[in-house]
Amino acid sequence: MDEERSPGAFEIPTESDFQAPSRAERRDQQVQRVLDAAKACFLRSGFQGTSMQQICAEAGMSPGALYRYFPSKESIIQAICEANRRQDAEKFAAMEKSSCVVEGFVACGLDHLTFTHENGNAPIFAEIATESLRNETIRAIGDGCMAEVQDRFRTYLHQAVERGEIDPIVELDALLPMILAIGQGLAISDLLGRGVSRDQLEIMLRASMEALLRPRRPA
Repeated sequence: MDEERSPGAFEIPTESDFQAPSRAERRDQQVQRVLDAAKACFLRSGFQGTSMQQICAEAGMSPGALYRYFPSKESIIQAICEANRRQDAEKFAAMEKSSCVVEGFVACGLDHLTFTHENGNAPIFAEIATESLRNETIRAIGDGCMAEVQDRFRTYLHQAVERGEIDPIVELDALLPMILAIGQGLAISDLLGRGVSRDQLEIMLRASMEALLRPRRPA
């Protein structure tokens, strides 16, 4: 009969405990290292005031190593936006499974704002938004991401209209830019970091979405 292991007993490491990360895992780690360094530099000096050399120093990498992953500051911003887009895709999938359009929309928005707050992304989003006003490449990156979000929301809300679940206050082509502008403003403002509780934010989001989408109550 096997001896029972006592609490705190030494465990012999297995071969799997010493497996080195794969090439793809090492690359992902290096990319994240650069992104974290770039965020720190952008927040400290702004996009315009940050050089690739400063990012190298912050990341503790040689220029050759850095340029292997990112040829420019704009490509770093692209990667930051892509990482955020992937996170949003998961939230969209959950939203689309909701049995209530308004509740799905509120849950998606609340999750996005919470993620933005917990990961400290609000300042970097503000920096990207500011830089997009003077940098056409950054503007194109932001517009591309927002267009994808808008298309996803348009499909979601259009289907709800077709099912007779909501009666939006204006047509969707006018409403969607408004909703996205509100969402972007809330993300940058980081109300959760300013003392507004998640419960309070949820109540206000729901009230706003009900006013804009006008859900039809069952007879």
